[in-house]
Amino acid sequence: MSYKILIIEDSASIINTLKNFIQNELNDVQIFVAKSMKESATLLLEQKGKFDIVLADLGLPDAPNGEVVEFIAKFSLPTVILTGTNNDDIEAKFRNKNIVDYVIKDGISALSYASSIVKRILNNSKIKVLVVDDSKTFLEQIKALLRRYRFQALTALNGEEALKLLEENRDIKIVLTDYLMPKINGLELTKRIRKEFTKDEISIIIVSNDLSRKIPAKFLKYGANDFIYKGFSNEEFFARINSNIEILELFDELKNKANKDYLTGMYNRRYLFDSGKKLYEEYKNKSKNFAVALIDIDKFKNINDTYGHNMGDIAIKEVAIILNKYVDKDALISRMGGEEFCMFIYDKKEEEVKKLLEQIRVGFEKNEIQVGDLKLEFTVSIGCSLEYGESLDEMIQKADIGLYDAKNSGRNKVRYRWE
Repeated sequence: MSYKILIIEDSASIINTLKNFIQNELNDVQIFVAKSMKESATLLLEQKGKFDIVLADLGLPDAPNGEVVEFIAKFSLPTVILTGTNNDDIEAKFRNKNIVDYVIKDGISALSYASSIVKRILNNSKIKVLVVDDSKTFLEQIKALLRRYRFQALTALNGEEALKLLEENRDIKIVLTDYLMPKINGLELTKRIRKEFTKDEISIIIVSNDLSRKIPAKFLKYGANDFIYKGFSNEEFFARINSNIEILELFDELKNKANKDYLTGMYNRRYLFDSGKKLYEEYKNKSKNFAVALIDIDKFKNINDTYGHNMGDIAIKEVAIILNKYVDKDALISRMGGEEFCMFIYDKKEEEVKKLLEQIRVGFEKNEIQVGDLKLEFTVSIGCSLEYGESLDEMIQKADIGLYDAKNSGRNKVRYRWE
């Protein structure tokens, strides 16, 4: 997906700096530039207002008093205001003009911050935020504000509705909840959410007009991440949400480093066994199908010896690409180490597993990698265990025996072990 960004600014140096920052932050972007209100109007009309975000200077040669913001507002585009002065009246003047933030152009760090806002706004479209409040008016106000920042906004009038939505949308990242509500109040809701989700999975922000100094401490004690009093400014709201999202993303980054293989981006051996044991027990207890497959590159040593270790790394990355091409959500794939990969395939019938593994085998057989003048082709051998053993380790051992049989019988084969 390509994002379209409009920069409205009459300074060439600021334009170039912003473009460099944004292009370093985001890969697939088209940046359009206008140096006057007239040029920006032409671009907005030509593109039918289809920009993902606008960065607009308040002081243009033909619009010295922010008139360009009034024009942009007609298109309801998320807008970052670039200004040369710290004037408190600016926010009040443009409060209802879809402004997401204000940046004072006082140095490189300010332009870097503007770039980070662009990245944040564009990434927000993937993030779900749940707002819980018994006031329909407040819910609509917050929903509109969240949509200004491109979030997916869900709403609930009380704690019961909120818990139901959380069950249906387990990818919700932020819960904004009032304190005093019917049925289940904000404090009880916080406690229940924390029984299901940790602080690194969901952030809970309390939004309340209760001015008691004891209330924030009580909520923080029971697992809330943040507290904000009603009557907040749009700028404060965005800063709080942004801060909590960044903390969650930092947690995700740390988890990925711990659980992902550096070369392929697939899950590593550690994650495979930690999550695999839970999956194994869950499906065994439900008497549902569960299979373990081991996949190994044939004659991998020859690839390294003939073409070098760089080509060996390319071959390993290709395995990840092909496996992701054929495998759907009903499987957990990881790199076991070296050229060996493991798949846990669950809730599929035996014939479906066999069909999938044969498709994978043929996929590698027909695949070729072109690297410069070199053409690399390789096959894989696959061993699979289709029946539950006494433990997950036993199923993996049986799959390993199947892999050994596939190698010894000529490679480029799939072999199964039951006994």
